[in-house]
Formats: sequence, structure tokens, C-alpha cells
Amino acid sequence: MDLAPVIEALQATLVPQLRKQAEEKLALFCKAPGFIPCLIQIILNEQCDMGSRQAGAILLKNHINTYWSDGNDPHSTTDPDILALADACNVNIPKVTGDNSNKVSLISDADKDYLRNVLIDAIIRTKDPLRCQLISTAGTMIKQDFPSKWPQFMNQIHTCLSTDNIETWNSVLLVFYTLVQYYEYKKVEDRGPMDDVMFVILPLLHQRFMQLFAHDDSDQSALIQKQILKIFHAYTQLHLSFRVLPSQTMASWLDICCMILERRLPERLDALDEDDRAEHPWWKCKKWALHILIRTFERHGSPANLPKAQSAERVEFANFYLKGFSAKVITLVFGILEAYRQKIYTSPRAVQLSLNYLRESVRHAFSWKIVQNNIVVLIQDIIYPLLCITDDDIELFNEEPVEFVRNRLDILDEYISPVSAAELFLADAVAKRKDVLMKTVSFLGTIIHNDTITTKQKDGVLHMLGVIGNVLIKKKTFANQLENIIVQYLFPELQSPTPYLRARACYALRNFAKLEYTIPDNSTRCLTNLIHCLCNDTSLPVQIEAAMALNLFLSDTEASDKDKAIIVPHLQVIVMRIIEIIRKTEIDDVMIVLQKIVGLFDQELQPIAVQMTSQLVEFFKHVICAEGETTDETKVEERTVAAMGVLNTLDTIVSCMGEKPEILAQIEQIIFEAIAVVLRDGILDFYEEILTLVDTLTINTISPLMWQVFYLIKEAFYRDAADYFAEIMNCLHNYIVNDTPSFLSQPDRLEIIFEMCKHVIVNDLGEDSEAHAAKLMEVVILQCQDNMSVALPAIVQMIAKRFEREVVTSELRLMLIQVFIVILWLNPDRFFQTLNTVAANDPTTQSIIGNFFNQWMTDCHLFAGVHDRRVCALGLCTLLRIDATYYPAISEIVPKILPNCIQIYEGLMKTYQHNDEDDSDDETDDDDDSVASEIEDGEDETIEHEDDFLESLDKLKGKVPDHEMSGEGVGDDDDDDDDEGSDFDIDETDLESYSTVLEANEDIDEFQIFSESLQKLQADTTGYNQALLQNLSPEQRTNIQNIIHYTEKRKQEKESSKIREAGGYNFTQSVAAGQPTTFNFAGNGPIINILQNQK
Repeated sequence: MDLAPVIEALQATLVPQLRKQAEEKLALFCKAPGFIPCLIQIILNEQCDMGSRQAGAILLKNHINTYWSDGNDPHSTTDPDILALADACNVNIPKVTGDNSNKVSLISDADKDYLRNVLIDAIIRTKDPLRCQLISTAGTMIKQDFPSKWPQFMNQIHTCLSTDNIETWNSVLLVFYTLVQYYEYKKVEDRGPMDDVMFVILPLLHQRFMQLFAHDDSDQSALIQKQILKIFHAYTQLHLSFRVLPSQTMASWLDICCMILERRLPERLDALDEDDRAEHPWWKCKKWALHILIRTFERHGSPANLPKAQSAERVEFANFYLKGFSAKVITLVFGILEAYRQKIYTSPRAVQLSLNYLRESVRHAFSWKIVQNNIVVLIQDIIYPLLCITDDDIELFNEEPVEFVRNRLDILDEYISPVSAAELFLADAVAKRKDVLMKTVSFLGTIIHNDTITTKQKDGVLHMLGVIGNVLIKKKTFANQLENIIVQYLFPELQSPTPYLRARACYALRNFAKLEYTIPDNSTRCLTNLIHCLCNDTSLPVQIEAAMALNLFLSDTEASDKDKAIIVPHLQVIVMRIIEIIRKTEIDDVMIVLQKIVGLFDQELQPIAVQMTSQLVEFFKHVICAEGETTDETKVEERTVAAMGVLNTLDTIVSCMGEKPEILAQIEQIIFEAIAVVLRDGILDFYEEILTLVDTLTINTISPLMWQVFYLIKEAFYRDAADYFAEIMNCLHNYIVNDTPSFLSQPDRLEIIFEMCKHVIVNDLGEDSEAHAAKLMEVVILQCQDNMSVALPAIVQMIAKRFEREVVTSELRLMLIQVFIVILWLNPDRFFQTLNTVAANDPTTQSIIGNFFNQWMTDCHLFAGVHDRRVCALGLCTLLRIDATYYPAISEIVPKILPNCIQIYEGLMKTYQHNDEDDSDDETDDDDDSVASEIEDGEDETIEHEDDFLESLDKLKGKVPDHEMSGEGVGDDDDDDDDEGSDFDIDETDLESYSTVLEANEDIDEFQIFSESLQKLQADTTGYNQALLQNLSPEQRTNIQNIIHYTEKRKQEKESSKIREAGGYNFTQSVAAGQPTTFNFAGNGPIINILQNQK
């Protein structure tokens, strides 16, 4: 293939005016054989300009990512992070796959073989930014081809690492790291190819590392050492293969990590700027060595951390590590912290990870004994200085307060900041180990009583006090002193002339929010001071800290009337100040405070609800406009989160004002602007929040304005929102159910619903969306019964056609069946007429009736939840009383009808009983807010968090029918819960929340209908009752009798309930009305007799 036109097209992509035409040319070139070799030549040609080479590398990456798969393997569209988490926890989840059946690879086999042979060499020959694109390309190929289709991959890696050409090692290791990352979160049973590779490659990596460690102190050597450590960490951090890494081999790698911690770094690093030093490969070696040691300790090297029923090898290694390495590592970690204490430069990550290791050590008796000897020095000389504000912090506080607050609230800070590590270590130590709290408080007392204390030192004291606050308020030792400490040392700082001390005092008070003051005036003073800091302070960080503290004081929904009385006079000012802060900072954490206040003070905020809404909508429109004006991804993400917070707050306001229609009407007018701009402009980031907002606005009534939104939703659906059908359905359900006359007043609305459902099902948008579409059709059919005659044939044909394609999940299959059942129940004649008409007009659906009934009877046991079982029950009852004309159509399934009735009705009985028990249990549930208990110095903390997490995921697995789980069934572990109702606790289906006329109409009693259906069978003269009853076992007959007894009991309970509601039974009126004056609670009527007569 000629290089010149390809190079010319690549160059043109860099010119905005020529880009589109150039991309069209390249799309044509992609289809030609030899295109990949052509791109590789361009990328490696140093005579070409870098722009063209980089454009070629990016094009190659995208081309491989799109077309490398040959279409035989379905491409998973499930979020890879979710799949990784599931694999890590050994949990099987259904993968949503795209249809690759029609996908034809544009890459010839010859081009594929060429790329497999030359790619690693190309990576070695290039530098970034070209190299990173080629490595990404290799990652795609690895996922598709390794090991079977790319057997030479590991030979190429091994060959390169076996040579003495150190220049090639780092590039090769970067490629190999991509392979290790691919297997990093896979289950043990899927890691076989990786283990086989590591069995060969790890000894070579160990050899190369030791060679470099001993003889080469160049920066390139450090870079290679760092990459080897990253590879080892990725391979071992989740699973440890003792075939590849027996204890002694693992020990040799742990020794390497210890050597790195002990190693002095080259003096030439001292000349670098501190930021550059922190990012230097020499310090990153220490970082990854600490990562390995921490992960080994917490996951593999701690007997108390191991999940239940572990292999003897894992238990042996855990004891081996704890006794053989923990003391050595702790000593080295203290060495790193001692250097920091002596003001010798230590990278922030090294300090942070060292504290993380010590935090893990607190939990184990053996390692705690070592840490305990140095705990006072650690708290005084490491933790406390870290928690004192720095000069850089003060400068940021004063010059860029918004950035200061963002840094403090950054959730990622916990994973990289030494300050966060110090907070976590201190919190764990005072909570879990005796005397640490007392030593900490004594130290703080010494500092605070020092007459020469500086404001920065005082900030550290307040910071530490805030960190240990949650533990202090639980300890009886400090119960009588704590209130005085707060009044004496915290309250005055709320009025300090130093702004950052006022902010820190607010922060500290956050963690004492649950303290019960013995002197009421102190409680009043606390809230008053926080309100003052929020509303009147001139410092933005102080205002934000005060708002967040106030949020925690109000976190209890049963906040005292006294506290509310203090806040109410300032409420409007508080709310407007918070909105002002939100507009200035775009920080979502403050939005949560506003949502809490709106929820607690909905009545008091009615006068300003419209004003609040207006300001929030204006802010929302400002944010989404500003998003398009910046290319800073971080800024865009922050603004997106802030805008989402606004929409959630608006949703809270609407929910709280639902009982004030005059206010809600005004709010709705304002919010419509936000809804319209998102749906009309197709701003996908906010679809979920906007649809939730529409759902809330239509939850009770539908205004003319919301009917306009109905059509906006339709337009968005066909444009770009079809993937959001599950969220859209909430709104559509409201439109159908909450204002049915208006919905039917415009014929196009019913057609719109049907066409949207059809679009979802016909275009294969995923079985979850299809199940929602089927549910919506069920809702429409039940809600609009008399208006569905024209649409029914199209619905039936569509479902019949859907069954021609594979239906993977039982949820979708049952919903499709359920649509047929409701048509049958509402009008059996119309049901059979419609199915016969469809079969006559479409030869492919001729067996539709038989297929439906057979599938229904087969899947009856899968119906779950109240609503779905009720629909199934009503359909079965319809078959019990079906007209004789239709007997031939159901003759094959007649013997299965009553057995399935038994299963469905027994399920309903247990579900109703379980729900009744839940209602009574809810009244006695209590929250356990206790702090973690101290553990004795000679004891380990029993840590079962991993098991608890897996157990929770197992419960989630329980919601998926057993036959859909690719692993073993639920309950195979060690859960011996004998609670009879537990099977029904996870029985409700996700789609049950969509109410129908069955829930709205109390006169539809499926048990009474069953009883009446059996009663009707007595008069049968066709032999139908014989066919139904003849194969019943004695046990099944008894089961039916039990259902009838339950029916009578249920009927009597309903009548008694009505009598109680009417004020009691009036015997005079009952006699006059001809009603019975006695109750027969043990009647054995003809319904049961018919069963006995068949014995």
C-alpha cells in the first residue's frame, strides 16, 4: 500500500478545515489489505513529522479497538469496573453483550499476523507519546488473542528480557504489565494462563531486579525496578498462587521490598524540586514496595483477616508473614517516619503508605506490641505535625479559598494524602487500643495549656480533637469533662480573629454533633455560633465548615424541637447563604446540606420555595452553559456533579411541596426551563436526574405543562435516550396511571407508548429495557382495557416475534408471558380471537397459542412477588372457568393447571404472611450506632469485613433465579438461616413498583376468585373437572383444601375490618337486612366436597 496518500491524510487530520475529508479518506484506506503494515511503517519512520506519526498511532489504536475482534466473541457492554469488582469477589453477574453477529472484521488475517509479529518491536523502538498508543493497542489484542491466538507474545517478552540490552527492558515491561492488568481482577479459576506465564517469568524478573539493585544506580535502572514492582503488585494484590509463589519464593520478593525501604537514595536527587523528587522513579520504588507490603499484610499475611474456610497454605503463609516479616517491616516503616521527623526529605506518598501499614498493624496483637512501644512519639512527632495547618495551606486558604475547600473535600485525598493517613491511623488507634485515647488527650492538654502556643499549633490540637471526637463521646471516662472541654476550647475559637481556626473549630464540632449537653444553654450556644459562622462570617471556608457541621447536628430526623426553634428564625438567611455558597463554589457537598434542610423544614420554607427554585434553576443553566466554555476535564466533571446536585435538590423541593398545589404550580413553571433545555438539547449527563425530577412532578397529578414534557421525552427517546428507557418508564407509568382520562383524550399518546415499547423490543436494546417495555404494556392493557382492542393484535404479534429470538433472562420471559396472561384474564374471547387472527395473518406464529400455554405452565414456579403471582393466579383461574369452546386449545396443559395453582397460591400465602411479619418487625428495629470496641493489647481484632461483603453480594445473587447463575446456587456457603420467610424477603421483583389496577382495586381478590372458580366446576358436565382433578395426589388435594380454608379466613378478616371501620357490628341492622347473626368459622362447603368426591 502506498504510504504517501496515507501520510497526506494523516497530516490533514491536524487541520480543522480538512479534518472531515481526511477522516473519510482514512476510512476508505482502512478497508484495504496492508493498511496496518502501512501505519506501522509511518509510525516508525523518523523522517515523517511527529504529528503524522502520532495521528497514525492513534488511528491504529482505534482501528484495532474497533475491528480486531472477528465477531465470534460477543463484546461485553457491561461496565468493566462492575465486572472487575464481581470477579474480585467471586460473584457471578449477568453480562450485557452487544450483538457482534453482523460485524465483519476489516482486518485481514495476514495483517493480524503481521501486527502480532512486529508490535512489541515497534513499542521498543518508540518513545512516548507514540509508545503509549501502541501499548494500548497491545492491550486490546491481549484481551482478544492471549494466549491461544498470540502464542509468540510471551516468547517475545522472554527473549527481550533475557538479553543484556537494558534499553529494551522498560518498554517490554510496560507491555507485559498490560497483560498482568488484564488478569489482575479475574477469578482464581480464570488466572491459569497468567500463573503459567508467571511461573516462568517471575524468576527472570527477580534476577533482573537484583542485578540492577546491586550494580546500577541510574535513573533508568530505577524506572525498570519500579515497573517490576508494579507488575508484582498487580499479580499478587488480590490472589496469591502458592504454585508460583511458595512461601520461600514470596519471602524473597518481600525481602526485595524491605531492601528498597532500607536503601538510601542517590544524593543527586537533593538538587531537585520537592515536587519533582516525589515523582522520581527512586521514590516511586519505595511507594510500590510499600504498596506490596501493605497489600500482602492486609490480604494474605494476617490470620485474622482471612475469610472463613481457607486452605492450610493460606493460613500457614499468614502466620509465616505475621511472625517472620511484620516486625522487620514495622522497623523499616518507623525508619522512614523517623527521617520525616528529622526533617529529611521524605515523599508524601512514602509517609502516607507508612502510616497505612502501621494502621493495619494496630489490629493485630503481635504487630501492635511493636507499634505500642513507639505510640507516644508517633502521635507527638508524626501525627500531630501532619495535622497542623501548613504555610502553603494558609496561603491557599487566604488566596484561593474555593480551591482550599475543594482540596479538603476531595474524596481521592484519602488514598494519597499523609494528612488523611494520619487521621485514619489516629482514629483507629484510639478506638481499638487501650490507653491510646488517654495518651492522646493528655498530649493535647499539654499543648493547649502552653502559653506560647501558636495558631498553627492550636489548629493541630483542634484537628486532632475533631478526629477523636466520635470516640470521646462514647467513653464514660470523659463523660463529665467533655462538655467543659468543648465550651472552654472549641466555642471561643468560633470567634477567633484567625479565620482558619474558626473553620477548624466548626470542623471539630462536626464530630461532637451527637453529644448530649447537660446544660441546655451550651447546646443553644453551639447552634447559634454555627449559624453565625455560616451567615455572617466573611471567610468562605468558615461558612462551608459551619454548613457541614450544621448538617450533622440536623442529621437526626428527630432533631429536638428546641434545636429547630433556634434555627427557624434564621432559616431563610441560612438557605440563601447556602445557595450563594453553591453558586460561588459549585461544590456538591454543600448541596447535600441544602437538601437536608429542605427535607426537615419543608413547612417553614414554603414562603421562599419559589425563590429557592428560581435561583437553583438559574445556577443550573449557568453551569451547563459554562461546561461548554472549558476544556479542563476536571472542571467539567466538577460542574457536572454540581449540576446533578442542583437537580437532586430541586427534586427534594418538589417532594416537600407536593401538598401545596399553588406553590408546586409556580415551582413547576420554573423547573420546566431546566427540563426543557436538557431534553431538547440532548444533554445526556443529566438525563437520569431530569427523568427522576419529571417522575416526582407527575407522581400525583399531571399538569398541562407536564404533558408538554411527555412529548419532549418522546423526542429525546428517539434521538438519543432509548438507553434510558428504564428511567423513562417511571414517567410514562405516571402519565398512564395518574391521569388516564387525559392520557386517552389524545389518541396519539397511546400510540406513542406502544411505538416506544416496540422500538425497545424490536431493536434489541437489552433484556432489562425489554422487560420494562413489556411491563409498561401490561400496565397500559390493564389501565386502558376498553381502548386496547385495536392495538392488541400488534402487541401479540410483537411478543410472538420476540419469542422467536433467544430470551436469556427469566425476568423478560415472564414479563412477555404476563402480557398474554392479562389479555386472557380481561377477556378470554378477545384473547383467543386475537391470537387466532395473528396466527392466520402471519404463518411464522401459527403455533403461538400452544407455545404460550406450554411456556406459561413450565415457568409458573418462577413467578415471584405479590403482583406477578396475582396475575398468574388470575390467569389460572380464568382457565378453570374457561368456556368449553376453548378446551381443545388447552387440552395438553389441563393436568398442570391445579398443581400450578397450588404453587402460586401457597407462594402468595407465605408472601402475605411474611409481609405482615415485616410490618410488625419494622416497629421494633433499632439502629446500632456504637463505636468500635477496644481490643485488649494481647488480642487481634477479628476482621470479617471481606466475608461480610461477599455475604452481601451473595444476598444480591439471591435475587437472580438459580438457573441463571453461572456459579453454584445461593446458600451453598455456610448460611444456615432457617427462617421460613427468608426465601420471600428477596422475592419481590424490580418491576413490582409499577402499580396497576390490580393494586388500586381492592375488590379483585384472587383467593375469592379461585374459590368461586372451583365452585363453578361443580356444575361442569363436559368432563373438564375430571381432567383437572384426576391426577391430583392426596397431598395436592390437602393443599387445595388449605388454600380454601385460608380464603375463608381472609374473607372473614376483611369483613371484620370493614365492621371495625364502620364503628362495630349493628345487630339490629343486620337482622333487618337479612344478614347472618352468627359466623361459621369451620364450614366445609361444596368446594372441598368436590375434591373429596374425586378421591
